[in-house]
Amino acid sequence: MAITIKDIAKATGVSTMTVSRFLNEPEKLKPSTYEKVKKAVDEMGYEPNQVARLLQTNKTNIICVYIANGIDPLHPFTLRAISGIGEKLGLEGYSMQICRHDYKKVKCDGVIAMGMTEREEDEVMKWFKDKPVIVFGNSSYKNNWIDIDNYKGGYIATEHLLKRGYKKIANIGIRSEEKYTQDRLNGYMDCMRDYHMDIPQSGIMRVCNNEDDGYLAASRILKNADVDAIVCASDALALGVMRCAVKMEINVPNELGVTGFDGLGYEKLVTPHITTVEQPVYASGIALAECIVNILRNNDYSETEKFIKPILNINGSTK
Repeated sequence: MAITIKDIAKATGVSTMTVSRFLNEPEKLKPSTYEKVKKAVDEMGYEPNQVARLLQTNKTNIICVYIANGIDPLHPFTLRAISGIGEKLGLEGYSMQICRHDYKKVKCDGVIAMGMTEREEDEVMKWFKDKPVIVFGNSSYKNNWIDIDNYKGGYIATEHLLKRGYKKIANIGIRSEEKYTQDRLNGYMDCMRDYHMDIPQSGIMRVCNNEDDGYLAASRILKNADVDAIVCASDALALGVMRCAVKMEINVPNELGVTGFDGLGYEKLVTPHITTVEQPVYASGIALAECIVNILRNNDYSETEKFIKPILNINGSTK
């Protein structure tokens, strides 16, 4: 026979209203009451009727994870973020529904949005105007957002090279209007200024984010500029630089230091492995889920603007 709310109430000595509040508005219970009811629910194996709860509370316990159309849902970056989001939401009793262009069909309690352009963000925000939304990436709205600190990543990669004795450091960035690409470049430039180092003439290039363009950019820089290291805005670009160094018979790391950015595994495709700035994407996913749950549980709509600190993984492409 199925366990009911009345059974839980009888076992704990509280009212059925208190048990109902535990299920629907747990933040309103005293911690001691919450723990007592939770223990009984776990021990007795109570499973609430989700359909009935939806009808009573107008809550779905579903979080919409909106992946913008320009984002590859199967890219390692996206998959790691989704994994972190799903892990934390599951622990908090929420389900996750991934959506793209079909987001208007989704019934949910809140939204986590990834990779939006300003136009997409405008449309999504208008549609979900009555729902809490948190954005992965810097939001153009006065919105809750969490992002990787791309500026810091560009800075620490450059600083690492300087501390290892490299002085003539070039930069290969990503040709894009996305803010993160400029942030990575600014981090490099500010670090060079802070250490009173000159940026090599013809030492900055912005290209498409792929290995072949990284190869071509490195070829031009190494032929036309006096450099002993290259900071790359992605590991894909760094792979191209490594291939170019082999072609030109330049020793990495003794004659040329190379750093990448991402840390999604591509840095291990060559020997030596590439020193890279790892984006803690899984941790970012957990932080996004924590934020949306906090809003829903505690009605805490105070602005969240949080940078996740990147991690420098030192490998064999630098001294």
